Amino acid sequence: MAGLWLLRHGALPPNPERRFVGARDIALTDAGREQIRRAARALLADCRTEGGLPTLVTSATGQGGHAEGAIAGAPEKGAPAEGNIGRSGPCLPQHIICSDLGRCRESARLVQEVFQARGHAIDIVPDAGLREISLGLWEGLTVAEVEARWPGGHAARGADMAGFAPPQGESFAAVQARAVACVARWQARYPGDCLLLVSHAGVLRTLLCHWLALPLAAVMRIPQHYACRVWLPGQEFWEEGPR
Repeated sequence: MAGLWLLRHGALPPNPERRFVGARDIALTDAGREQIRRAARALLADCRTEGGLPTLVTSATGQGGHAEGAIAGAPEKGAPAEGNIGRSGPCLPQHIICSDLGRCRESARLVQEVFQARGHAIDIVPDAGLREISLGLWEGLTVAEVEARWPGGHAARGADMAGFAPPQGESFAAVQARAVACVARWQARYPGDCLLLVSHAGVLRTLLCHWLALPLAAVMRIPQHYACRVWLPGQEFWEEGPR
C-alpha cells in the first residue's frame, strides 16, 4: 500500500447532554457536509504539493512510526498529480473505504463529488470493519443515566479503556483488532495503491494508537475533530504488523 489517509466524518447535530453516540446512525448536519467538502479540497491540495509533505502540517512521533496530519483548509496549489509524491509524501487516493454507517457513507460521497469535479475518479466501498465502537446498552444515555443503571460502570471503563466493554457493547481492544484487520484486508487487495479511510473518532484513534505504538489506555488523548485528516505512509508501518 502506497499510503493511507484517515478522515473523520463531518459534524453531527449538537449533543448538549453529551449522550453516548457509539454506533447509532446519526446524520451529518449541513455544517458537517461543508466541513467534508473543505477537507476534500484541502486533501487534494496536500497531494499537489511537490517535493513531499505540505507546508501546513502537524506531526506526532511514536516508537518506529509517525503520523502527519495536514491542517484542514490548507491552500490549494496547482493541478492534481496522480500517484505518489515521494516515498513518504502524501499520495492521491485511488479508493475510499468507509464505515457502513450513514454519516461516513455520506462523507465519502461528498469527497467523491469534490474529487470528480477536479477530474479524479474514485470508488467507494463501505466496510463494517470501520464502524464506530458499539456502546451497547449505553448508547443514547448520559453518564448520569449510565451510573444510575450500572453503578461504577463509567469509572470502570475509564480505568480500563482497552478492555472494558459496556453491556452488549465493544471494547476498544476489539475495535482496534477489527480496524487493523480491515486495513490489512484492503492493503492485500490494493497493495500498490493509496487509500482513504472515512471513519469515526473511536476507530481512527485506535488505528493511530496502533501506528504510534501507544497503549490503548491513551486512546482518548488523541485529537479527532470533525473532518480532520491524517496522512500515514503505508508500507513503513502496515507491513510490520501490530506492535
